[in-house]
Amino acid sequence: MKVRSMTSVLAMAVAVSLASADDFSTSVGAKAKALLFTFQGLSFLGAGNFDGGIGAKFYLSNPVALRGSLQFANYNHTVAANPMAPATGTDGSDWAIRYGVSAALEYHLLPGRVSPYLGGGVSVSSTSTESKPSEVGTPPPAAPTTKNGGLPGFAPGMELAGGGLVGVEFFLSKEISLSAEYMLGYSLLSPYDREFINGAVTTTTKVGSTSNIDVSTAALTLAVYF
Repeated sequence: MKVRSMTSVLAMAVAVSLASADDFSTSVGAKAKALLFTFQGLSFLGAGNFDGGIGAKFYLSNPVALRGSLQFANYNHTVAANPMAPATGTDGSDWAIRYGVSAALEYHLLPGRVSPYLGGGVSVSSTSTESKPSEVGTPPPAAPTTKNGGLPGFAPGMELAGGGLVGVEFFLSKEISLSAEYMLGYSLLSPYDREFINGAVTTTTKVGSTSNIDVSTAALTLAVYF
């Protein structure tokens, strides 16, 4: 379904680009440069949470651009204890952090206000997580800690990914554009050891590596040309 939707978007983009190529001037051209600001999802823009990055793009020639970026994601969530009197409680927590770098090459198919492109990219990232359950009691017991047990959207470990890109860049003005893209890629995750810490006792579990091939939604990117 995602691939079919993207194909429809690209078809519309080509039509709009052909219609607007003659009446809209952009900053794109050989040696054009842009600062990039990426966001993986608006749900991560809440207090204490972020998922995005910053980078740069440089046009090697009129249709070909090279880009690179630094990525960062942070997630904090409190697990409420909700004790009932006379018991008391200690809130739990979920925490995750991910950072990485990426690089990609774009080949723009058509000039104009709407510019569809193809390309390829690679990335490497590191992710760590930590979780503590909420506890209720009189008094509440000390909560155990699980390090690198994983959270939704965060797989602990070192990940190497790469694949093909298909996307669209839309110019809001001559110097500012928004881009969205899909990636068909392969990823290899080398997980970190999982640790369960209960008081003075730490239990370590080794986890095997995993690989995956899928179609994923990449970032929404704001580009500022200069």
